Amino acid sequence: MELLERYLAAVTAELPADKQHDIIRELRANLLDQIEAQQQDGPLDDIQLSQLLLQQGHPIDVAQRFAPSAPLIASEDMPLYKTVLWHGAALMAVIALLKSLGGLVLADSINPVRLLLQLGFSFIDNFATLLLVVTAIFYGAGQAGWTKEWRQRQWHPARLPRYPLARMKLSDSITDLTSALFLLLLLWTPLWLSVEAQQHLPVRLADGMEHWRYLLTVFAALSAVFACYRLTQFSWQRWSKWCYILDHLVFAVIFAAMALQRDVFAAPEQFSDGARFFWTHAAGSISYILLATAVVLLLLAANEYRQLRRL
Repeated sequence: MELLERYLAAVTAELPADKQHDIIRELRANLLDQIEAQQQDGPLDDIQLSQLLLQQGHPIDVAQRFAPSAPLIASEDMPLYKTVLWHGAALMAVIALLKSLGGLVLADSINPVRLLLQLGFSFIDNFATLLLVVTAIFYGAGQAGWTKEWRQRQWHPARLPRYPLARMKLSDSITDLTSALFLLLLLWTPLWLSVEAQQHLPVRLADGMEHWRYLLTVFAALSAVFACYRLTQFSWQRWSKWCYILDHLVFAVIFAAMALQRDVFAAPEQFSDGARFFWTHAAGSISYILLATAVVLLLLAANEYRQLRRL
């Protein structure tokens, strides 16, 4: 029985101190019952006992079956956790790209190899911070029971959606939140770009057009708040769907108005090679990009209205 005692000792080493006695007593009884059942034809030798213990599994696995360790992120929270990480990674990638392009513009050099290296290191640095922060938040929220409350939000049989389309998609809410935050980053580059880098940006709002910055800031902030609110809801209501449609229409009107107005954007104060190339070949496409964005938003609003009629 030396093998049995060594096996039980290995399992004991992997168990919490306060649970070792009860679990080992139960495990010992189970193993002795199995050994007794196989000893009908005679005592087990070391080879047969080894086969029996191998069937039980590795001591670490056995200890986890009896006293599983609490994971950092509960399995029920993994869909939200992965969605937040994916969209956060996309936002970090955009920020890294903007910073890398800003560095190249500041250096007055368009070097693809340097761009890729700067982009890669900047993204890894940003994503590592994001991963630590998001994991810590989810762990703390899970320990406090907040994520369980969020999963069971608005839960009542009478509130379950009548149609599949009435259920709010988590990915859509986080996508809208990420888009609103990205727009705010673009609008307020003075808060996170140096003055010298801003002077080399390939495009900026012209003098007298600052009202567009403030107008977009207000509606982008409202859109972000509304997206955060939707994260607390389970299904669409008619009023919330109307607000979502209005959100699309407001941005469509603003982008269309900016596209149709002349001289909304101005050339940078200091021309670099990249800025000169942009204003020579691509400056005229800004209006078309804004118009195309407005059309897409109108189509999305029309699709949301069709869903509204079924609520």
